[in-house]
Amino acid sequence: MSNALTDMRFIRFLLYEVHNVEEVLEFPFFQDHSRETFDMAIDAAYQLAQEVFWPAYQEFDLEGARFDGKQVFLPKAMHEIWRHCKEGGWFAPNVSFDEGGQQFPLSIFAVSSFLFSCGNTAAAMYVNGTWGAAMLIHKFGCPALQETYMRKLYAGEWGGTMALTEPDVGTSLGDIKTTAVKAVDGDYYQITGTKRFISSGDHDLSDNIVHPVLARIQGAPPGVKGISLFVVPKYRVNEDGSIGEFNDVITAGIEHKMGLKGQATATLNLGEHGKCQGWLIGEPNEGLKYMFELMNRARVFTGIQAVSGASVAYQAALEYCKERLQGREITCRDVTSPQIAIIHHADVRSMLLKQKAFIEGALGMVMFCAKLADCMENTTDEEEKQRINLILEMMTPCCKAHFSNVSVESITQAMQCFGGAGYCEEFPVAQLLRDNKVFSIYEGANGIQAMDLLGRKVPMEAGGAVRALMMEMGATLAEAADLEALKDLQEKVQEAQNEVIAATMYLGGIGMSGQVNEYICNATMYLEMFSQLLMGWQHLKQAIVAQRALEAGTDEADFYHGIIETARFYINTVLPHAVASAKILQSNEYTALNYKPEWF
Repeated sequence: MSNALTDMRFIRFLLYEVHNVEEVLEFPFFQDHSRETFDMAIDAAYQLAQEVFWPAYQEFDLEGARFDGKQVFLPKAMHEIWRHCKEGGWFAPNVSFDEGGQQFPLSIFAVSSFLFSCGNTAAAMYVNGTWGAAMLIHKFGCPALQETYMRKLYAGEWGGTMALTEPDVGTSLGDIKTTAVKAVDGDYYQITGTKRFISSGDHDLSDNIVHPVLARIQGAPPGVKGISLFVVPKYRVNEDGSIGEFNDVITAGIEHKMGLKGQATATLNLGEHGKCQGWLIGEPNEGLKYMFELMNRARVFTGIQAVSGASVAYQAALEYCKERLQGREITCRDVTSPQIAIIHHADVRSMLLKQKAFIEGALGMVMFCAKLADCMENTTDEEEKQRINLILEMMTPCCKAHFSNVSVESITQAMQCFGGAGYCEEFPVAQLLRDNKVFSIYEGANGIQAMDLLGRKVPMEAGGAVRALMMEMGATLAEAADLEALKDLQEKVQEAQNEVIAATMYLGGIGMSGQVNEYICNATMYLEMFSQLLMGWQHLKQAIVAQRALEAGTDEADFYHGIIETARFYINTVLPHAVASAKILQSNEYTALNYKPEWF
């Protein structure tokens, strides 16, 4: 079975040749780094993913997280993974040296997260969740909270979560019922409520678990305007930093899931005995705004998780197809001749190409977003910061929703390459398919992502976000137009962009006329169309770099030809669906909107 998790040559191609990550070294925050330290980091991450995360992948599925009625126990291998991540500083790779981090760009953090998720995404969630909790306290917490909790989380001494969802409240966060009442004898609040589907919600990895919790302060306005954010530790912390008494955060149970079985997805009862204390993060009633800082990043990381599963499945299928002997060339009539590896059959190559094209386009988008985020966080040019933010706002729901949708299709193609063997649990592809399905559901179901894109992001700044992204895309199209070898691809991406812009303007007219339901009812189709355009654009960017490398002369001709032909496959076979969707979106197709419930 393949031990390859991804193509590291392609990762370096994206980092250094397509997105020029070394440009961020011009920012003072990264001045102690170099391409050498970047390479050392991603090589170390890949080694850790291959040698520690990946060998435990199937063990996580078989052993799973276990709840004995009082405490959650994780697979033994997770303790080893946690230890390695602590020793390697992987809980705070992008955090400043002064705060205990490695001060790497988000671009490098994105690669390491991808690699760890390739190795074992359920395990990586414990690490990334802890980073996320620390980041919230770092960015919005007062110095006292930072001193008490942030450093412990960044060091991997304590675990962290994100506690939003409740049993009757999923994406409708304005309806949360968890309450916070200001204590009369201290600076804390009494927290009461139940949180459900909390990833890493309880475990035996660390002495304490820190939960950033959304709750409504007594007397706060209704809806999302009245939500605040609190630090709620499993155990209170004494003034000297030691673990104090239990904070009445009771694990009611963990979910029995289709996949990610090694990930403890818990239901937490807060204040069941009236003794749960929480400390306010930032200002009252600003909690949802703060949490969205984390959620937007979490959504991109969900996309990364999805692509990682597809990458591992593809690598496994590729090796299998090179080794599996079955049949002969279709023109061969000699039944006594040796059978050939199935990679020589055109249909099998088509299935492999579909996977390769998705993975390479998606990783291109991820690295583009990470590079933009690095620039946005470090530039002093406020106008440039705003421009980048608009582009990221547009791309975030696409990364989450499109990647999680297509990753399942990609892994299904990998399973098809294996034939019946892929349906059996002895190969990891079946588990990868089960593990990946949830990514279209959590961190905001994909229908919500589509409504966010069309309902919030497209109208943002009177269409300014769309214009900023289309101008960025236009620069690539102009660059490709100067390369004769890519002229046919450039024209097709240009056609798709024109059609998407036309569909966007058409829908905008409907929305401005007050027909809100008609405007938003086909949001999912819009997101898929828009995402396919983004993927085609990223493939074109990659093809430009590859074509120039070939023209300059290279001893890696096969690699660069592969980049160009993968782009050609995507632009010729997938991107036309975006054009078709654009036409549908301009045809007043409202069947689903007008379909009465009683007709089902």
